[in-house]
Amino acid sequence: MTVLAVITAVVGLAYLAYRHREDQKAVRARRAAFFNDCWTVLDDPKLALDVFGYPSIAGTYEGEPIRADVVVDCLGLRKLPSLWVRVTLEAPVAIGAVLDVMMRPSGAEFFSPFNDLHERLDTPADWPERAIVHTDDPKRLPDPEVFTPHVAILEEKPAKELIVSPKGARIVWQADEAQRSDYLLLRQARFDVVRFDAEEFRKLVVKLVGIRRALAENANRELGHEAAA
Repeated sequence: MTVLAVITAVVGLAYLAYRHREDQKAVRARRAAFFNDCWTVLDDPKLALDVFGYPSIAGTYEGEPIRADVVVDCLGLRKLPSLWVRVTLEAPVAIGAVLDVMMRPSGAEFFSPFNDLHERLDTPADWPERAIVHTDDPKRLPDPEVFTPHVAILEEKPAKELIVSPKGARIVWQADEAQRSDYLLLRQARFDVVRFDAEEFRKLVVKLVGIRRALAENANRELGHEAAA
């Protein structure tokens, strides 16, 4: 190999390494901006990044502590990878057990406690038809009618899960599905959605706050009935 060929090879490898680093920087910057349009929804918002560059955002809404993060799910068989957004209200809720309502469970929802809750409940007639309901203690749940106005959000196509527990409440929402061509050819999960919509984020936050307040009102009514008995 001539000296010129060696130099050419070295320069070529250096350029490829440079391009790889620049591409990775661009990918991480794009991921970090995912919640940029949602900042104005929360008071005192704070951003953190995970090891892959995906963000989480935390703040308050009408005094309620809210946190949202991103999960990339590549585990589903015969399914394109999904980009899930988990919006969580991190405050005590007036409920005695965990209620987990999942749409179209596959058994591979690693981001959820659904499969660890071994009590399955019949889905009430006025809840979303394809909803599967799990809990850890059916006897400590309020009447299903308390949840009926709130589980209707699961009828929307991106909705995946609603969890309500004594420690908080969470909605899992599909932000995007990977591009088919890139995934089938390159096995890379590339998503078209690069920023989560602020109004969609607000809708999920408002729903969680409404659930917490509705359960608090229900608990107060029950206490009032017990005191009057």
